[in-house]
Amino acid sequence: MTDAVEKTIRAALRRIWPDASTVDQAQIRTLGGGLNERSYLIVAGERRHVLRLPVASSVAWLDVATEARAMRAAASADLAPAVIAVDAEAGLLLTDYRTTLWAPDLVRQPAVVAMIVRLLRALHRLEVDLPVYSIQGFTSSYLAALAGRSVRALTAEEGRWAVELTQLGRDFDTSHPPTAFCHNDLGAANILIDGAAARLIDFEYAGLGAPLLDLASLAGMNYFTEAQRRLLLEEYYGTAPAPSLRDLDNAIRMVRLLAYFWGRVAERRLAEAQAHTKLADSLGATLRQG
Repeated sequence: MTDAVEKTIRAALRRIWPDASTVDQAQIRTLGGGLNERSYLIVAGERRHVLRLPVASSVAWLDVATEARAMRAAASADLAPAVIAVDAEAGLLLTDYRTTLWAPDLVRQPAVVAMIVRLLRALHRLEVDLPVYSIQGFTSSYLAALAGRSVRALTAEEGRWAVELTQLGRDFDTSHPPTAFCHNDLGAANILIDGAAARLIDFEYAGLGAPLLDLASLAGMNYFTEAQRRLLLEEYYGTAPAPSLRDLDNAIRMVRLLAYFWGRVAERRLAEAQAHTKLADSLGATLRQG
């Protein structure tokens, strides 16, 4: 951590930390997991909290105040760490710190899949005032941003993917009404495993959506096998009427296409987008496999 970064963090803490008199003595540690290095464990006295800084030209959907409202609702049901403070003007979010484990291999284990399904079913039952997460809306926004980029136009392959995503999004939004509080960004780094419980962080894309969207995000971004995808459907729906494996796989394809174009938009907007480029390249390779 450079002196400049530490200075920025301490300045942010003076705005948001519950006891400003302890800021100068606070210990700061970088937390990994996300695509941007912007989350830090802060230890001051008995307090252990996570400070998240804003990202310039962020591609996040929700503003930090709305995100905090979503996270507070989840935390009220013990589905997320508690929100300690939010500074909407500065884009700062301070949350409780939980000692946890996370990894793609971990979230694919049957017992952990069952744990995450319990979490998602509880999340989807919560009533929260959030905007509708529209696949068509995101698709239009990302493609419009890419159409005007100066580096290059869409490749022929990306053009085909854009048409495919547009159709998948239209079909999904029509067939799956937004009935639930969904997280919509269930990469392993956003799922914290602590003993017999799982919790979620980073609610920047939370919104009202169809439960299948979260299942597709979980399975698609963590590369579930067919057996793991079948288990996911069985765990979530039980004996109730359930989408078919084909429905889930189509939603996974849609989620990956959307994440691919999101990564390409981030390449254009962010000063440091190497991790987003790597993600988009990886997703592109997966999309080519069918």
